Amino acid sequence: MGGASETVNEEEFRRYQISRDQKTLDGKIKKWKQLQPVTYGQSLPRLMWEYVTTADEMFIDGHFIGVVLLCAAVTELLLADQLMTRSGMTRDEVERFSLEQMAILSHRLQIVTDQEKNTIDELRKLRNALIHANAGKLGKMATKRYGDFYEGLDTEFYLSPVSSEGGICADALRYLGFTRDLTFRFYGAQP
Repeated sequence: MGGASETVNEEEFRRYQISRDQKTLDGKIKKWKQLQPVTYGQSLPRLMWEYVTTADEMFIDGHFIGVVLLCAAVTELLLADQLMTRSGMTRDEVERFSLEQMAILSHRLQIVTDQEKNTIDELRKLRNALIHANAGKLGKMATKRYGDFYEGLDTEFYLSPVSSEGGICADALRYLGFTRDLTFRFYGAQP
């Protein structure tokens, strides 16, 4: 598919998509194998199922920025639901809190552990850097997470890494796993 002035008919577009899908199928299968199947023993809060399954599909399709953003949204939904359930707060009260405030309060109420609170905070910072398109913060986060390997490299290298071992790919997998684990912990199959 060439330049911007080139027109493409439906059949050419169809052939291009089939060709592209065949080239990426092995990569999608590899990403799919990285995800563990999860079964929930309780119904999930509104939007949760759509967000969790969409995040899985986005990961498989390689839309890693979207995965990180959805993981932050899922985490916010999880914490809001847990805060309402365990503290008796109303939806209106909980919805006034930012993700950072929800994480702090959830930690104080022992809904999340120290490690989970720290992971939520890292996810929140990455989400904010992506939403606000802050290349400087993304670069600093990449260097902090992956060491000197990213020192001096453009942020684009973090967002489009050459392998799935680092960069946004690894972060998407990490936060997707964390979000799925947290969701399962709150709504998983009960013994």
